[in-house]
Amino acid sequence: MSTPTEIAVERRGGAIVAHLGGEVDMTNAGQVRDELLTSVPNDALALVIELSDCRYLDSAGIEVVFDMARRLRRRRQELRLALPASSPLMRLLDLTEVGSAAPIYETLDAALDG
Repeated sequence: MSTPTEIAVERRGGAIVAHLGGEVDMTNAGQVRDELLTSVPNDALALVIELSDCRYLDSAGIEVVFDMARRLRRRRQELRLALPASSPLMRLLDLTEVGSAAPIYETLDAALDG
């Protein structure tokens, strides 16, 4: 059984913003990655994943972030994350050193400004 996740994608200037909510785990991580990849056209400068409504990420979800960062870097595009410092997920992102692959900003506006 797949766990629920929601993805809403919009364009903001030169960036694509993906609002990710719910849970990302081994049951849906591949689907999330595929949807993110198809949402980023070649002319976009960056993908910003907004995580404030995301309740859970397991190791498969963390791997999606690292994989997206690698793929976008090869395309000369950036991956940025937006997550409030007060989010329980922040500790997980710190422990897994996600910031080494994609900068983490406290707000969507800060991530868009890069």
